[in-house]
Amino acid sequence: MSHCLIISFSFAQTPNVVSGKVVDENGNNIAIGDVLVYDAKQKNLMKYTQLINGSFAFDYVEEGNYYIKISALGYGDYGKELLLAKSGVALQIILKEDVTALEEVEITVSKNPITFKNGNLKVDVQNPIFSSIPDPLNVLSKLPNVQIAANRESITIIGKGNPLIYLGGQRINLEEFASLSVDNIDTIELINNPSSKYEADGRAVILVTRKRNLVENAKVNINETASFRRNFNNYLNANGNYSNGKWSLQSNLAYNDLGHWESNTFAFSIPKEDVFLDYLVLIPLNNRKQINWGLGFFHPLKKDGYLSINTTFRLQTDASPIETETFFKNREREDTILTETANNQTKDYFSGNFNYSKQIATKLNLFTGFQYSSFKQTLDTDISNNFNGIGFNLDQERNQTYQIGSLALRLDLEYNVSDKLKWEFGTNWNEAWADAFTKIQEISRSEENVIDFDYKERLYSGYTSLSGTLKKWLNYNGGVRIEYNQVKSDIENGDYHLVNRKNTYAFPRLNLNFKLDSTKTLSVNYARSISRPNFSRTSSISAYINPYLEGSSNVNLLPTLTNELTANFQWKGKSINASYFRNANPMYFTIRYDEIMDKAILSPVNLNNESGFNVGITLPFSYKKWTSTNTITLNYNKIEDKMATLGETNPYIYAYSNQQFRIGKDMMISFGGWLLSKRQEGIFKRNSMVVLDTSITKTFFKRFNCALRLNDITRGMNFEESYAINGVEAEGVYFADAKEIAFSIKYVLGNVKGVRFKNKDVDENLKRIR
Repeated sequence: MSHCLIISFSFAQTPNVVSGKVVDENGNNIAIGDVLVYDAKQKNLMKYTQLINGSFAFDYVEEGNYYIKISALGYGDYGKELLLAKSGVALQIILKEDVTALEEVEITVSKNPITFKNGNLKVDVQNPIFSSIPDPLNVLSKLPNVQIAANRESITIIGKGNPLIYLGGQRINLEEFASLSVDNIDTIELINNPSSKYEADGRAVILVTRKRNLVENAKVNINETASFRRNFNNYLNANGNYSNGKWSLQSNLAYNDLGHWESNTFAFSIPKEDVFLDYLVLIPLNNRKQINWGLGFFHPLKKDGYLSINTTFRLQTDASPIETETFFKNREREDTILTETANNQTKDYFSGNFNYSKQIATKLNLFTGFQYSSFKQTLDTDISNNFNGIGFNLDQERNQTYQIGSLALRLDLEYNVSDKLKWEFGTNWNEAWADAFTKIQEISRSEENVIDFDYKERLYSGYTSLSGTLKKWLNYNGGVRIEYNQVKSDIENGDYHLVNRKNTYAFPRLNLNFKLDSTKTLSVNYARSISRPNFSRTSSISAYINPYLEGSSNVNLLPTLTNELTANFQWKGKSINASYFRNANPMYFTIRYDEIMDKAILSPVNLNNESGFNVGITLPFSYKKWTSTNTITLNYNKIEDKMATLGETNPYIYAYSNQQFRIGKDMMISFGGWLLSKRQEGIFKRNSMVVLDTSITKTFFKRFNCALRLNDITRGMNFEESYAINGVEAEGVYFADAKEIAFSIKYVLGNVKGVRFKNKDVDENLKRIR
């Protein structure tokens, strides 16, 4: 009969962390074993990790009742109920030798890496299916309701629009997120109803949490991925963590050699001008080189305080020849034009921040920090046209530079009034300044045009929020955020400001959670939010498509204001959700005719309004070695503008499914995908899409992790749309280079877990620096 003995007590506790030391009767560390945490009824597996050299640790375990079980070959199993408080718990366990002779023991655990709670989604990125993906954007593309644009320059949440991105509790932009190493990410959470503490610039938040490090240890991961799309892509990443017991360092370095492919085609007419144009743009091979580097320092202080510094660098070069075929007709005139554009582009991004967090009184916590970020883009272009087969002639030379700097300060205070009431309040200041310089030499006309565009923006904000418990069955979180925004932009040596706006907005938010019983909750939320245009979309940077069409920014873009009401009913892991929203000044890309330039312009514009609702159901499922995540949503979205032809708005369906099967202890197979039905969203008519993916991962010798992934197997990710607005009738397709065969291999040196690395970005406007 097996026996075991446990002595449980707290030592060096870390909030929401369960850790332990497991030894035999002689005090020797148990070399290897399995540690499992179940819910109190022992029905659902909540956490799993390996016991290595007598130690284990679980991060971010919520307060509550659990059951912990420890198994090690040759020793008796240990199991006991565990009550976890916010302060965490550390265990000391002694296992007795099991006298029963065992020929073979194998423990296989399957846990769904995607979990849902109160309308929010959380994914365990260290699951082999996700950790084998080298690019954070590709990780996001595997999540339900998340859509990545064909040009990979924006993220959209179905029914929510563009989300904010946070790293460790504060905002980062898309450039910084794309620079992260997947191996350093612990979890990604999609918060559909953020509180007033989060910035008002968005209806949803993507919260990224870094992995934690062990005291006095080191770990290095080296990851190589070969990706075959239309062109070959290679990703090489190295990540390191080191701690001497007093402070921690975290670093990552990546070199990506990518063959980017891009294409789109549009046909549009301008009846008033009797103009018809049909074009196809193709970038057959964009030689893109990326260097991503990051370095972070973390020093813990007493009472869970800390001091940290974090830096991120991203250097990118693009050499992309663009080929365009155009058919143009104006009354009796017809032209066939071939355009060749040679483009050399650089994009340099840097962000550095300093954080200080400390408990300054018994119930009062302080966080403060500052951050500086910069982005610079240069684009040199040579444009040649061949009209009706008479030969190519150099028409234009363009030199364009866009650069922006941003400085931010923030102060947050958290006061625990009582066990049932918490008061949070704080303030933020942000200033951004940008310059866009364009020089266009028109060779055929011997003309030169120079535009020097300046942009300045200041944002002051403050918030207050109360959260707590009114009754045992009712939790709440409510607050308001006030933001003052000042924007100025003008042309160098101009006589007037192109834009000179000052606005003050209030953004209330309220969240109520009703606990109907131990397994059922109902959440109701109201929020007002704003979506400001990226800084680069308000500059003078333009892109030449053909002699009759120009891609341009829009200096007159206004922010989009949203009012939204949502509800979510959850029973265990399953949930039903519904929401209604209304937008003022929504931003969309359209083609319009510019009479002064005598050209069509493709640019973002503000439309009058947008409204819609959606109803969805989420059904996660686990059975032995099989885990399944399934969602389906019915959506209705109506986009209106007084200058547009409004089609009959129809509801559409979004569905997502992911199935994982564990084979043995070291292999996992996954397959799934998503679909969108045809959509008539007021002005815009869009196509249906079905996208299917599959992958297989395998671990060899505990240190070699290999993965094979097949993405967009049917090549279904092509975005079609048609519309009629401002006297232009347009129909086109954006082709996504998503069909992929990728092979990854990762080697792990050392072993690091335990004490966390904390860092927050201070700048609230980072996502707009592009």
